Amino acid sequence: MKKFILFITIIASITACNDKNGKVLLPTAIGRYNEMMVVINQADWEGKIGVELKKVIASNVLGLPQPETQFTITHIPHQGFNGFLKHNRNILSVEQAPESELVIEKDKYARPQVYMHIKGPDKEAIATLIKANKDKIITTFKEADIAQMQKDLRKNIHDIKLVKTFKDQSFSIKIPMEFSQVDDTGNFIWYRKDIQVYNATINGSMNIVAYTLPLDVPFEQIKDSITSIRDTMGTKHIPGAIDGSYLITEAAYSPHIFTTHLDKKNAYKVKGKWEVYKDFMAGPFVSYFVEDSKHKRLVVVEGFTYAPVVKKRDLMFELEAIIRTLHIE
Repeated sequence: MKKFILFITIIASITACNDKNGKVLLPTAIGRYNEMMVVINQADWEGKIGVELKKVIASNVLGLPQPETQFTITHIPHQGFNGFLKHNRNILSVEQAPESELVIEKDKYARPQVYMHIKGPDKEAIATLIKANKDKIITTFKEADIAQMQKDLRKNIHDIKLVKTFKDQSFSIKIPMEFSQVDDTGNFIWYRKDIQVYNATINGSMNIVAYTLPLDVPFEQIKDSITSIRDTMGTKHIPGAIDGSYLITEAAYSPHIFTTHLDKKNAYKVKGKWEVYKDFMAGPFVSYFVEDSKHKRLVVVEGFTYAPVVKKRDLMFELEAIIRTLHIE
């Protein structure tokens, strides 16, 4: 009887790891967004390979008031990489192999998971491979985190049909219910979320704004007008706490502007700092200026944060995930 019970227990444990189609069910990945586990021997981590790798994954995020690295990094040697450690969300493994290659595996030990292998015959080859793929290394992990965050955020969002600007302007963003509506004019929306730190509300917030403007010049020329557009809309729609104050682009800091795409349309991504005219408030912002050629207009979506006592990398990352749900009809 004991042998029979043991047999049933073993069969149950095996079948519990498979779905109805016979596929192995992976455990849920652990770790926060923008966290990375680096699996590399100690000598390589402290040597030439580690130096080159840290230039990439420990580089500072653009547009933040204080230095913050691209990822929060945990380092572990290969011999210690086992058990639940293999369930981390983002894993980058570096090791020697006959050929130089960068291999990406999705959901290798957990789901969702990105497992990147960087291999080479010697230290020089590996360092060279890292340097040549610096953008790919960051983008691969960031894009996977963005996609998963969007999936999580979409579970409880504002009803698009109830937002006047979305109805009138034929575009939409998936905004989580944690954000409260501040303004909705029919051509300008503003949603705000109070920031919680250590179970106490601090004097801070995360903000999403969006609006449209006529596009009566070639889209390429908009690049030179981004700051003036932001300042004009801030003056009109985003007042400060003091009478006569309003949000503008920080005069002492030139924004970083990148050519990109959003909703399969040409766009400029802008990362910089904002300030409040006549006040001491300031913080980071990220904007997308999107060419809507069908309607001969610009669709602008921006996220900005006021968080004077907390780090802002992850807050801005969440805002960008929301912004990138933009859909133009």
